[in-house]
Amino acid sequence: MENKKISTTAKILGLAFIVILVLAACQPGGPVPTAPVDPYGALPPAAAAVTPTVVAAKVTVSDQSVDGGGLTIAQVDSPGAGWLVIHVQADGKPGAVLGYSAVKAGVNTNVAVTVDDSEATPVLYAMLHTDAGTVGTYEFPGADGPVMVNGEMVSPAFNVTGGLSQASSTRSPSNSSSNDDLYEDYGPGPASTPSSGGTAGMEIKVSSNASLGSFLVDEDGMTLYLFTKDTPGVSNCTGNCLTAWPPLLTGGDPRADDGVVGKLGTITLADGTLQVTYNDMPLYYYISDVKPGDTVGQGVGGVWFVVAP
Repeated sequence: MENKKISTTAKILGLAFIVILVLAACQPGGPVPTAPVDPYGALPPAAAAVTPTVVAAKVTVSDQSVDGGGLTIAQVDSPGAGWLVIHVQADGKPGAVLGYSAVKAGVNTNVAVTVDDSEATPVLYAMLHTDAGTVGTYEFPGADGPVMVNGEMVSPAFNVTGGLSQASSTRSPSNSSSNDDLYEDYGPGPASTPSSGGTAGMEIKVSSNASLGSFLVDEDGMTLYLFTKDTPGVSNCTGNCLTAWPPLLTGGDPRADDGVVGKLGTITLADGTLQVTYNDMPLYYYISDVKPGDTVGQGVGGVWFVVAP
């Protein structure tokens, strides 16, 4: 009996061993993969974010010939999309527009501008404007005003020769009046001479809008501004600054309309004209304001602001 038990156990162990051998033989050869393989390879690392470089507004010019009507401005650094505008010289400052070309944000080199060489003056100005309205459409007067740096326009002068009348560096173009200047070319804009005749003083009024509240305007409703670099009783706006920011002039003592509660006064400018002051601060217009209620000059350069009554 004992021998039969041993024989049966041996048979069972033998069968188990055979089963193990059969199962091992059925397994596929080679190592078993532990993860699926990507047929397209590894993905490249994510690109680092690129921060755009903002350039300071600058125009680099050089003397050249205007014969044939082609000008090239060496370099225009523009903080945003804008316009490079060529002006004649009138009374020692930028006058009528001869031509303009669009510039992109950043550094623009060798900017070509086509002009009418028969209208050029021996001294021209290359002025940088914004493109703040409909992009790609030159709108001035209007949204595309001059770019201002420290309260002044970016508009270097340069000399030209050929294809023009060299009689006077301050002549106006033949199709303009003898006193043509930036304001005449761009339209009426703000007044730069006293609007009140004789000895009558300019009347100062109050206007308002939803974003700025109440602010001072002249008797025609044109917005008035102060320059934070001025000091009481002293105007520090000179040269090209006065082209963009004409002083508010008066023929006599200024008059206050209802709502004007501050002190009105005047300072005498170098040419003998009287500039209106409010609480001793000189008052100005902005050239890009072309109709009553416009406030394009608010906050320009962080130094020009409307005046609270």
